[in-house]
Amino acid sequence: MLILCDSHGGVFEYIHDNELLSPHYINCEVVGGATAYGLNNDQSSTRSFLKFSQAIKRYPTFDVIGIMLGEVDCSVTLCAVAQKRGVAAAELIPQAMRGYQRLIDYLQSNGKSRIVLFGSILPTVSDEQQPFQFEPLRRNVSTDQRQRTALVLAFNQQLQALAKDAGLDYLDITQETLDEKTGLVNQAFVIRDRIDHHQSQAMTAPFWCAKLLETSALNS
Repeated sequence: MLILCDSHGGVFEYIHDNELLSPHYINCEVVGGATAYGLNNDQSSTRSFLKFSQAIKRYPTFDVIGIMLGEVDCSVTLCAVAQKRGVAAAELIPQAMRGYQRLIDYLQSNGKSRIVLFGSILPTVSDEQQPFQFEPLRRNVSTDQRQRTALVLAFNQQLQALAKDAGLDYLDITQETLDEKTGLVNQAFVIRDRIDHHQSQAMTAPFWCAKLLETSALNS
């Protein structure tokens, strides 16, 4: 399995390194800061579409392709663009879906039919932590954690619909990591020793493994 991802795909590197999905072999093409929104733009700062397409050519024998994007969309890019344009961030989700569709079309045109789409994780950075994040772009986003959580849910809903229409597997771990009392991410999955927009790999890896083992992509 080749995972095309932003830094959140590191959970699959954790799964591979700890042999949690053996005998399946996992490799990740990590493009830090990559977004589904940016897949539409070949001149984006990350040039993610180019890097992902090059990875497909570099690893032609990988028969299952996973795509994990969305956290940067929902916590940074869509919010920042929405602020600039004076629109709701959720209105920009369809453009992010077009980026996903472009990458899916490219994969299928290169003979890849076993494709898995992974939904965005729930936001982990609290409102109190927001001003202290390392990256300036993340610090400058004015949307609070509850708004970012709502954006993730809307993003994942549209991504799941895209996957269904395309006949692809879709996985997310929203229900497993959501605290129903607060409506936000359960603190058990938050990295405790620093301000971090990633979820705990050790805590979430078992969920991803269990869901992957149920997919048609790994069982066809």
